[in-house]
Amino acid sequence: MSGDFADGGAAVRPEIALSWKRSRLSGVDPAAAIAVDDEERDSESRLLRAAGPVLDEVSQQIAGTGFCVLLADRDCRVVASVYSDATVQRTIERLGVINGSRFGEEDAGTNALGTPLEMGRSVVIHGEEHFLDSLKGLSCYGQPILHPVTRRVEGILDMTGVVAQANPLFAPFLARAAADIEKRLLEGSKASEQRLVDAFQRVSHQRHVAVAAIGDDILLSNRTALDLLDAADHASLRSLVIDLNPDQSRLVTVELASGALARVQADRISGADGGAVFLVEPLQRERAPIRRNIERAPSPGERLRRDLVRARTSKAAISISGEAGSGRTAAASDVVGTVAAKWLDATRIAFVGREQWVTDLVRASRDRAGTIVIEQVQLIPDSVIPVVTELVDASAEGPRIVLTSSPLPDLPPTIAAIVSRCASRITIAPLRERSVEIPELAHAVLESIGPDLRLTASAVESLAASTWPGNLAELRVVLAAAAAGRASNRIDVADLPEQYRTTAKVSRLAGREKAERQAIIGALKDCGGNKVHASAQLGISRSTLYTRMRALDITV
Repeated sequence: MSGDFADGGAAVRPEIALSWKRSRLSGVDPAAAIAVDDEERDSESRLLRAAGPVLDEVSQQIAGTGFCVLLADRDCRVVASVYSDATVQRTIERLGVINGSRFGEEDAGTNALGTPLEMGRSVVIHGEEHFLDSLKGLSCYGQPILHPVTRRVEGILDMTGVVAQANPLFAPFLARAAADIEKRLLEGSKASEQRLVDAFQRVSHQRHVAVAAIGDDILLSNRTALDLLDAADHASLRSLVIDLNPDQSRLVTVELASGALARVQADRISGADGGAVFLVEPLQRERAPIRRNIERAPSPGERLRRDLVRARTSKAAISISGEAGSGRTAAASDVVGTVAAKWLDATRIAFVGREQWVTDLVRASRDRAGTIVIEQVQLIPDSVIPVVTELVDASAEGPRIVLTSSPLPDLPPTIAAIVSRCASRITIAPLRERSVEIPELAHAVLESIGPDLRLTASAVESLAASTWPGNLAELRVVLAAAAAGRASNRIDVADLPEQYRTTAKVSRLAGREKAERQAIIGALKDCGGNKVHASAQLGISRSTLYTRMRALDITV
């Protein structure tokens, strides 16, 4: 029966049995079609630039052999392919193997792209060893592509044939091709750094503008930037280009670590592996603004500030929704301003009783010129809903009503109906969706804890890499703990609570790699740091665990 290959019968190689176990645990259906990611891939990526000429040569070498070679990125998505002839191409594509196809073990089970990625070494997969039924007529050999310096997996090469057994010549052939790509990756790293240096030199002569070029392993500054920018500012600047494509620009106003406002033009440099050049101009100097090359949508924080400004002058009812700890109360305080307001929290109903709470609400509503803030409106019992609804509808005549609630999709229908009657509805994005703003938010929170405290660039990058299920409330707790245990007025990664100590390298991991890192950390914690037991729990060898720990910067 399909899906039972690794359960017994014929002798099964241990690595294949473990791969099938991981596939089952991931919920992969052997009869499923191959998933395809429609997300547009970066055609100028470091991997594709290095692999292009090599794949062109491979295409000539495999002509007429009946084989194809696939290239996947580190997320195990197919990004390029070459075929011996059109017949092989049609056969492979009919199976659903096209650019964008996802071959991670969690998507496609045991295969010669996902399994080498999991194991960190080359693997041959014979026909029936594939987990998906659609791939069982193929035999494949997969070879990871490692960066020569970082030893990080950059991609995977796969050679596939419509045959029962993989040819033993697959291994040396594909190993040579991978080595050629790795060599070009190293050359490309040097070239990308040179592109960043060239871009910096073209603009660094400006005397009254701070110019900085920041890449993965390079930082260049002109004299003005050395005087103006703190180490924490470098992390803030890097966050401005996370979502930019090569040759895109962004113009924003930011607050520097010194407290000064500055206008920043961020230019992501094509071919510089994510490197960017930043022109920082203090706003005290009245100069012509730097022209914006590309319009951008406002960030969640900018939208929130804009909505709050509009709400301050509105007499209509206002709703403020967001996750717990996201700053709903602070936003309501911002809307109320200096006006005297009566604050009622629906959580108090459980303590004072429904009748007393309603009495307080009715008493507050007699002041037509006042403002009533009702927090946690999702906790209001059904019997109180008509009273609140009537106040919301009459808000324009007074008193003004401000409601705070959990996210709109989570509200019961009866409460959602009240919120929908508010003329002004403000949504606060969770902190995990505001990673670009974390440097600014962290500095603001730290300022309230201790005005003389400063975050290092590494600490800021560590904070930006966290998921923050508790939002701003969690950020405040973390920074308060770091401030209490600091050795000086500068808070570094070592001062943060252990689970928030994430290196700059980890902060730039892809989503899948972050998930893998958390899984390994969790297994190590469950097993008390015992790597033998942790590797058994994860279904990988101990050597693979050590390899992945080094690649994902896990120190336990």
